[in-house]
Amino acid sequence: MRGHDHGESYVLIGDPLSEAGMSVRNIFRTIGFREIEVRHSAKRLCEHLDTTETDLLVSEIDLRDGDTCEIVNSLRHGEVGLDPFVPVLGLTWNATPETVRRVAQCGADGLVAMPALGDRFGAAVAALIKKRKPFVVTTDYVGPDRRGDEEPRPGSQQVPLIPVPNALRRKATGLPDAIPFDKCLTLVREQKAERHAFQIGWLTERIIDHFRGREAAKDIRGHLDKLEQVALDLVQRITDTCYAHQGELCRSLVRVSKDLATATEPGESDLELLSELAKALQLAIHSDDASTIEAARDISKAVDARL
Repeated sequence: MRGHDHGESYVLIGDPLSEAGMSVRNIFRTIGFREIEVRHSAKRLCEHLDTTETDLLVSEIDLRDGDTCEIVNSLRHGEVGLDPFVPVLGLTWNATPETVRRVAQCGADGLVAMPALGDRFGAAVAALIKKRKPFVVTTDYVGPDRRGDEEPRPGSQQVPLIPVPNALRRKATGLPDAIPFDKCLTLVREQKAERHAFQIGWLTERIIDHFRGREAAKDIRGHLDKLEQVALDLVQRITDTCYAHQGELCRSLVRVSKDLATATEPGESDLELLSELAKALQLAIHSDDASTIEAARDISKAVDARL
């Protein structure tokens, strides 16, 4: 690609077929890449991501022992690999609407329908360097913004756009990232904490309304399970963020959510505890005022005394 030097960029290719993997490797060599590795299984792909700094991941969606979409989702959430922001291109020989949906929802940057020539790959790489989409963070998703020009739903949160680090662009152009890696990692964690707090508030309203007979939820068991899942994830992600001081509040919420998830019919005291914890979490995370944060701590202590 004219004007871009890919000689120092590291590409990791995932493909279950050795011949197909070598074919894609040769295409990337013609584009100008020199550091290229191919792995044929999900296990080997993850092992490589965990041990080697990768500037571009290009992988067939269906691997021998796993699903690339699941790997990318784990990558974006910091559960696999060294860099959750690495550019990702999915490959598929069966570009069904369902495959396209899965790739979009996992956090990949794009999808290349096979067979494809060098020009198609070259254009995809150029887009990742020149006009990569900023990331958004929600309760279930971290990855490129897919919203387009659509208006946000009433009552939904305003989700900020994050220009994440891009090692592929940095090495190809010599230009620095808009936000340093460590700072961006912390920003994503804080955004995840804020999205989780919003989701916990939404779930709490639905759960309380259901058990108090105001409005029956179609999937109350799903709401209870989701509440426990989000609370647990929040405890793990809140460390090393500006919300770390609310760790005990989050752990209290985990205990209450576990009790609710296993109860046949939650009592009024359980629902009241959940309501108070959810309110305290909203206060703590959505306010910079010291007195408000202290009020959230007081609520947490009062709730802990009743657990």
